[in-house]
Amino acid sequence: MSLSRRNFIKKAGAAGAGLMSAPYNSISKISPNFSAFNFNPTPSILQKSFMDLKFGMLIHFGINTYYDKEWSDGTLDPYRVNPGKLDTMQWCEAAKSAGMNYIVLVCKHHDGFCLWPSKHTDYSISRSQYTRDIVASVVNSAEKVGLKVGFYYSLWDQRESYKGIDNRQYLDFMQDQLSELLTGYGSVVELWLDGFWQRQQSGWTKKQEPPEDTEEAIKNARNRDEAFIDAWRMEGAFRWQMDHLYQFVKTIQPDCIIMNNSTNSYQGVPLFPVDARNGVRYLNLDNDKSIWNWLGNDVFVPLQIETTMSTKGNQKFPEGNWFWHAWDQSVMEKEEILNLKEKANEVNANLLLNVGPTAEGILREQDQISLTKLYE
Repeated sequence: MSLSRRNFIKKAGAAGAGLMSAPYNSISKISPNFSAFNFNPTPSILQKSFMDLKFGMLIHFGINTYYDKEWSDGTLDPYRVNPGKLDTMQWCEAAKSAGMNYIVLVCKHHDGFCLWPSKHTDYSISRSQYTRDIVASVVNSAEKVGLKVGFYYSLWDQRESYKGIDNRQYLDFMQDQLSELLTGYGSVVELWLDGFWQRQQSGWTKKQEPPEDTEEAIKNARNRDEAFIDAWRMEGAFRWQMDHLYQFVKTIQPDCIIMNNSTNSYQGVPLFPVDARNGVRYLNLDNDKSIWNWLGNDVFVPLQIETTMSTKGNQKFPEGNWFWHAWDQSVMEKEEILNLKEKANEVNANLLLNVGPTAEGILREQDQISLTKLYE
């Protein structure tokens, strides 16, 4: 269903039939109110609770799983999706065995395919051979084994028309989908947003290579990070209406930690407003800082580091795959997993370790063995 068609239906009053046609105001109508934001150089109670989770599982599973892709463009036929042996309890039990305390499910990647039967797109699990709600299955399994649940949601949706400086229809589309996720599945510990760069054209500068640890190099790196935050606030935050989106999420789930993927180019840099930072394969932590200035305040922003069990990637992602590929049998050694966990926890960061379940809907054997025998 196109955005224009969806907008017409809403105006006609038919949207009331939707799953979460909400009493919530449009993102663009919510006044920025950062009462939930921590304007202090020390962690808030909410941030402390998040930091106490320490170790979690990231799950990449979706339409890409069935087409040998890491990224796709929203044109693949969803009918092929058919996890005939789907076992989300296996996923969660493996996470629990590894000492993990939470899982983060990729509910929608950049392709726009939704693992839940969203009422606001025709590109979801409901059009697959499987049809059942995978988000609900993961949430139910996690609850049974005592894991908290977070959601990954891509702002960039190649299926929909996200372009334009003031695309309110697309903002409303995001609101509708986030309403489904944040009101239909219980408490969500984390909302990890991604794909902001599609509406951020300015501010990008190359990182100094190789990194140097001199005082001047560290200062230059921090100035580069601060300059990008300023560029984000002048462009990306406006185009995505991030101030409103932050408040929108907090209106529904005030205890949900919000983060926005700052990409490998700016690992650990907070794209305000956020409650936590992220760093994909962010392992050089010697000069990481948790206190940043925003709106004239020194604010504390904790860190989550993400990496994947796969160690053999393709040309675009040479360091390891996130989704499953039949040809990839590589796996991170348990000693390295434990070392990464220790390094992360030394700087009070969480480690989020990715698995890519197979097309059948089960963990790769090597992933399950590594996780269930991590401490043997």
